[in-house]
Amino acid sequence: MGIEENLLADYSRRGRVESLSALVSSNAVWMLAFLRGMLRSDHDADDAFQNVWLRVIKSSSSYNGGSVKAYLTKIARSVAIDMLRRKGRYQDMSEEESCEYPSLEADPAQAYEVSSSRVDVKRAIDALEIHEREIVLMRVEGELSFKEIAAELSLPLGTVLTRMRNATIKLKKFLKES
Repeated sequence: MGIEENLLADYSRRGRVESLSALVSSNAVWMLAFLRGMLRSDHDADDAFQNVWLRVIKSSSSYNGGSVKAYLTKIARSVAIDMLRRKGRYQDMSEEESCEYPSLEADPAQAYEVSSSRVDVKRAIDALEIHEREIVLMRVEGELSFKEIAAELSLPLGTVLTRMRNATIKLKKFLKES
């Protein structure tokens, strides 16, 4: 059992809040990025992040082993889809809501180029169809294997690979054009 599996088991069995806190801390960055990609809104992603952890608290006893990241991704995906269904539509992010990535670069020209590239990549990912976007985000932000993605989405591995290939082709085309 890995560290994260031990933390989730410790919280589930003993109710140790310290274990849950450590689990939240170690998964916050990738999960927020995943949720922002799915929901296209920082505000919605923050709300979804809290809802994910509420569901983890309520359902941690149902965790039956395996990858904690896959377990958390499944919950995060479910929360994101629920939010999208409640809204009844997919929203484009306004400039005010867009994700800001502070640059650590000292050179302003290089910082602008990096920032511009990030915006282009984000726009390209946002332009993907939802079934392609979620696979890209699960792979890149969630760092799940294609086998884990297939299991979480209840899809054949070949379908997941095909969707990822199609998404990659669309991303390359979009980024060449921008």
